[in-house]
Amino acid sequence: MNIARTLRAPAVRWSLLALTFGFIAWALSRQWADVERAAQEVQLQWGWIGLASVLVLTTYAVLIQSWRMLLAGWGGHLSYPKAAQIWTVANLGRYLPGKVWSVGALGLLASRAGVSGVAAAGAAVLGTGLNIGAGFAVSLMFGGELLDGVVPGLRRLSMLATVLFVLSVAVLPIVLPRLLDRFAGWRGIPLAQQHLRNHEIWTAALINTAAWMGYGLAFACFARGVLPDVRPSSIEFTAIYAASYLVGFLALFSPGGLGFREVALSALLVTAGLAGQGDAAILGATSRVWLTVLEILPGLIGLAAMSPSDRRGLTRTDAR
Repeated sequence: MNIARTLRAPAVRWSLLALTFGFIAWALSRQWADVERAAQEVQLQWGWIGLASVLVLTTYAVLIQSWRMLLAGWGGHLSYPKAAQIWTVANLGRYLPGKVWSVGALGLLASRAGVSGVAAAGAAVLGTGLNIGAGFAVSLMFGGELLDGVVPGLRRLSMLATVLFVLSVAVLPIVLPRLLDRFAGWRGIPLAQQHLRNHEIWTAALINTAAWMGYGLAFACFARGVLPDVRPSSIEFTAIYAASYLVGFLALFSPGGLGFREVALSALLVTAGLAGQGDAAILGATSRVWLTVLEILPGLIGLAAMSPSDRRGLTRTDAR
């Protein structure tokens, strides 16, 4: 809790942002000549970029349904439009330092929509955990030999995370009901009406794994739309996208993994022989803009459609 309050302090936020942008400037300065040469070869092909965007939005839609399924497994039910609004608005929280605000907002907004506190909190935390675990599994399956090229030891970390992911999915149906019942008793809130069953957790895990593949295919299409000479391989691009995202996620103080994800992405593309230094840097920068628009725009639309009381509630929550 003290860490969370510290990260929310304005001076700390600005310091972390300054550190992040300094890191980006340092990384670009090392390969600026290559970036200038690659920029002359950029030929945007909007058909490929449009296809990539549709794939990302479709992946979002699948992940929203997975979250609804987790909620329903605990007896909480939301219509798809309401779940989509909550999920996209909560997704804006990833651009705050700490990586926990989106999870908190997801649980808060779901509980205000009539879902039990246990179901809202459990689905938010479990959904995030399954997504990150599946990301490690996908990056290891499709590109294990590339991981140490960007961060020494990342392949071993991915292997450990994958094993823990599979074991956790296997034991969650046994452990989770007891933990949530104790949580409900500690917070003085009603117990969950029911608990997730084994097949529901495994289905959610498989959906999250498929989602990473959708992201990878979208990234390959985007690369084709920005730099036609780059050889996009859907399998390798899936591993690279997942691994670079996880590097950004592990940089807890960087909003949205800004800077760290791009550096990891460039290093992996070069290590895999899929792009030169300049092309890799261009893809890192342009994909950041592309994905930021696709993440923020749906959230802003959902926020505009939200009731004033819910918007005020989110502001009060962030201020604590």
